[in-house]
Amino acid sequence: MPGIHVVGDLLPPPSLGLAHTSFAEGQVVAETLAGLRPTPVDYTAVPRVTYSSPQTATVGLTEAQARALGHEPAVRAMPLTALAKGMVHGRGGMVKVVAEAGGGRVLGVHLVGPQVSELIAEAQLIVGWDAEPADVARHVHPHPTLSEAVGEVFLTLAGRRLHQR
Repeated sequence: MPGIHVVGDLLPPPSLGLAHTSFAEGQVVAETLAGLRPTPVDYTAVPRVTYSSPQTATVGLTEAQARALGHEPAVRAMPLTALAKGMVHGRGGMVKVVAEAGGGRVLGVHLVGPQVSELIAEAQLIVGWDAEPADVARHVHPHPTLSEAVGEVFLTLAGRRLHQR
């Protein structure tokens, strides 16, 4: 209806009904009411987190979704236990990246493990800004951190493998 604006749980899919998504939808409504031209929420670039043990965090497309949309995905994954920080935690987990084949843009990043909710913001920027693996591979990730796994997967996708076989 004209003049009626809703956010959050009142919206049907593709809205995710998450607090951070509702906040972004509210910003769009406020900017619309102010006469601005806001960018709509890109629901594929909204991070989704499950606060369980282990945590899961995901942003963008899965491999199956990418294929269904006509992409030819390149997929790489790395176990967190391959890193010093992962060994110290002693708990499993992984980082998985879905990108367009041939070094094309990153379509999705998926994480499982301890505190991966703290890593998803970087992944959101990578997906939201249509970065390519080579763009991310040149950035230094601190050692020893779980974020190193993010960096290493992108190094592998960019053809600059470090620790992975």
